[in-house]
Amino acid sequence: MPASFASGGRYVPRRLVENTQGIAQPLHRGVAREGVTFLIDGVEQLVEVVRQERRFGGSQAFWICGQCSSLRSHLFVVNGSLLCRVCGKLTYRSRHVPRAVARAAKLRRRLGGAPGLLAPLPRKPRHWSPVYYRRLIGELIAAEGVIREMLGGTIRALERRKGRLHGPR
Repeated sequence: MPASFASGGRYVPRRLVENTQGIAQPLHRGVAREGVTFLIDGVEQLVEVVRQERRFGGSQAFWICGQCSSLRSHLFVVNGSLLCRVCGKLTYRSRHVPRAVARAAKLRRRLGGAPGLLAPLPRKPRHWSPVYYRRLIGELIAAEGVIREMLGGTIRALERRKGRLHGPR
């Protein structure tokens, strides 16, 4: 990604739940409390499983996060450790798409261009400073790059899902 003309640091993509290796929910049958050992990057990690009775019968099992000790349905492998979504600072793609789209639309309006990702970049107005124009164009390119990455991730996830549901085609 090109250097940013905006104030602040360089864009670092967020770690997303969909792109992180996860561990499925524990089995709901068995003793009330047990430990399960996982081998991650050649290192054994023990994770506790807690089962709780449900109000209308049966039980539900939860993992205990190794960092915050909270009950979690899913754990994820982040930097060689099993962590919950909160401790691993994982987020969902859907939480960030509207913000990136709104930012790109606002910059296009400010530049006087047509809305939409595929619209050509507008020419610099005569009365604008070239430095200001280049900064806004740089911000627009960065914002649309974020959208492009998110759309690409969505397409890859859909292709994976299609492969799982219908087999290789």
